[in-house]
Amino acid sequence: EIKSLERGKLRFKTDATDTISIEWDNVAFLSSEQNIQVELFDGKRYLGKLKLSPALKVINVQFGEDFVELDASDIVVMTPIEMRGLDRVDGSITAGYNFTQADAVEQFNFGLDLEYRTEIRSYGLTVNSSISNTDENDASQRHNVNLDYKRFWPNRWLVSGFLTGTRNDELGIDLRTSMGGGGGRILTQSNHSRLLVESGLMFSRENLAADESGANSPDKNTIEAFVSMDWDIFRFDSPELDLSTSLEVIPNLTDTGRVRGEFDISLRWEIIHDLFWQITLYDSYDSDPAVEGAEKNDYGISTSLGYSF
Repeated sequence: EIKSLERGKLRFKTDATDTISIEWDNVAFLSSEQNIQVELFDGKRYLGKLKLSPALKVINVQFGEDFVELDASDIVVMTPIEMRGLDRVDGSITAGYNFTQADAVEQFNFGLDLEYRTEIRSYGLTVNSSISNTDENDASQRHNVNLDYKRFWPNRWLVSGFLTGTRNDELGIDLRTSMGGGGGRILTQSNHSRLLVESGLMFSRENLAADESGANSPDKNTIEAFVSMDWDIFRFDSPELDLSTSLEVIPNLTDTGRVRGEFDISLRWEIIHDLFWQITLYDSYDSDPAVEGAEKNDYGISTSLGYSF
């Protein structure tokens, strides 16, 4: 029973075993009576049963009386269309704690990443939270919750929508709520990397913290554009590594000249099966903070342990 093929790993289950993962490069022959959607690196999709081929590393997809022979190295995604419910959910959870006795600094961070994928759509939930505390200063909080939707079209094109809530004490934001959408394209996808670019518009409402004098700042409503890039590189030779980079540039169309930016880079190293260690570098930038005296940059490094499922 094929569960999925993505990010260079084929997941399947047999009568004698639980779910097993194997590197796609190591699969010589494959057949299945399931209805499988097969996606190639160039975005083409085929739906049918997988018939055994006499040739090495060739996958035959049969649909009705017709079939197509595909080079296994061109295949990057397989999805059984019968699969429903929680079997379609992939995710990971991370948590970390750091403490420095010399200056009594402690930091806690938490992350949750969930994705529900169908043949042509995906729904995602991402949560990132970080709290830093010292004896001399009040706790500084950085939280982000993001709900997103993507609809995939032929030739690796897609449209998307999202709803995001953010708190960042360093930038003077009690709560920024953003809602928007756009479109983009997966420029490259293989069993070792994936590069996605998107652009669009969003509406943002900022509930601001008090300024240096203690006066409350009025809330702000703005229209913003965005351009983003997500680049994942993964390696399955020992040790297994996963490097994820995201960059988003957000020019403000209401406050001309104001530009925000978000940059994250994470390195994930698997320790044992599904248990990994992660280090993350993040930077949030605002060229013209809405609160007087707020920092333009909020950056940091966090480490954590995580589990993928």
